[in-house]
Amino acid sequence: MTNPTIKFLLVDDLEANLDALEGLLHREGLELLKARSGAEALELLLLHDVDLALLDVNMAEMDGFELAELMRGTERTRRVPIIFLTAGAIDPQRRFRGYEAGAVDFIFKPIEPHILQNKADIFFELAMQREILRRSVAEAQAANRAKDHFMAALSHELRTPLTPVLMAVSALQHTPNLPTESHELLDMMRRNIELEARLIDDLLDATSIHNGKLTIKPAQVDVHELLQHCQQTIDWEVKDKQFRFVTDFSAPRHHVLADPVRLQQVFLNLLKNAIKFTPVEGSITIRTFNPDETTVGVQVEDTGVGISPQSKPRIFDAFEQGDAQGQTRFGGLGLGLSISKAIVEAHGGAIEADSLGADRGSTFTVTLSIIEDTDLNITAFDLSEPVVAKRSLRLLVVEDHAPTREILGRLLTRNGHHVVSASSVAEALAAFKSHPCDAVITDLGLPDGSGLDLMRALQQHAPIIGIALSGYGMEADLNQSKKAGFRAHLTKPIQMEELLQILSHVEC
Repeated sequence: MTNPTIKFLLVDDLEANLDALEGLLHREGLELLKARSGAEALELLLLHDVDLALLDVNMAEMDGFELAELMRGTERTRRVPIIFLTAGAIDPQRRFRGYEAGAVDFIFKPIEPHILQNKADIFFELAMQREILRRSVAEAQAANRAKDHFMAALSHELRTPLTPVLMAVSALQHTPNLPTESHELLDMMRRNIELEARLIDDLLDATSIHNGKLTIKPAQVDVHELLQHCQQTIDWEVKDKQFRFVTDFSAPRHHVLADPVRLQQVFLNLLKNAIKFTPVEGSITIRTFNPDETTVGVQVEDTGVGISPQSKPRIFDAFEQGDAQGQTRFGGLGLGLSISKAIVEAHGGAIEADSLGADRGSTFTVTLSIIEDTDLNITAFDLSEPVVAKRSLRLLVVEDHAPTREILGRLLTRNGHHVVSASSVAEALAAFKSHPCDAVITDLGLPDGSGLDLMRALQQHAPIIGIALSGYGMEADLNQSKKAGFRAHLTKPIQMEELLQILSHVEC
């Protein structure tokens, strides 16, 4: 980092006085701006940001006090410190006027060089530190933006190759008369692909939380129903490790206002941690209760490795997994609890961890405010069963990643739709002119433009339903897709069942 240049303004109507001031104050890193009148000083102040102004009080046309008052009347210069230079004594009333106009000090002529230099040195060092701090903040902000861009690009590059694999596995799972052993292998493949996607999501969530951009979309949620869905998700892992799994949903009031997707993310994080850190044939318990008339509590208790007293204060810190041995032994990024804490607190709730110590299990408790029990109104797709198309659609699929384009076209055709494929914006526009379609499914990152631009161009010809595919899944990316006119934004790796569910609701 190069040393910043600090600027002082010297104002005196006598050239000899200006030269003398310049001689006394000259130093490396300091630029001295000289003005011979108030008007000339104001012109310089329009062009330069100064860190100190030394003004002669007695000048023709505009004295130092008048110049100071004009400086205080402008936002650009109102905070510039002023030292008045004056010959002879000043009566108390004029001195008060000087301080009222913004003076920080008076120096009397003839000037004592060491007094002037010592005072000027103080403002020089303050300005130097302020400028260094400003540059450091700017560099930190630039580095943070670069990090966010890198994380988004990294997630895109990691997600894209997962998409054709996940879609192929999904298609094979619905193959009739598939042997049980093949089903089990496909289940294992799917779980690991989804785990990889979850790790990518955790990195993006951590970035959003760090930037204060975690988005919550509240709805009425039945906590018991959400916990049951989570239990179904982890059922195979529970059976695989032969856990004793206990549920005790005793809370009579269990409806909350929350983002169902985010809240499920919290509960799954806690349950998957319990599974990961509990040995085979251990015990996991989920219970609900009402601590008081206004809240519901959810506890996940296990008989696993527990939390040492040294690790407990840091348990919700990002990238924290206890000691180094725990990090290498159990794997993972150590982001789940940090993200869960941010999500719970964004809902106005609290999350706590308790343990009697190492190898004595742990208990995590989430507390949320309840709402009156009403009928839930949560729209969710059941992705466990294959979707049968309600009608055959004419689809334009635009994807420059050949494996994804090929498997996507094949699966959509198998589901009864008519598919035309393209690998670029130009190909897509040409295909649309010769093959009118009901909906377009397009990747957003194309070699000759953006899927957003393609969507806008298609809508100029005729109304069309759009489904965006992208490896970028931050809130800003979803908003961009919505603004461009897309009906849905699917983040890679794409769940084929989710895409088919969306298409089943398309009405043309």
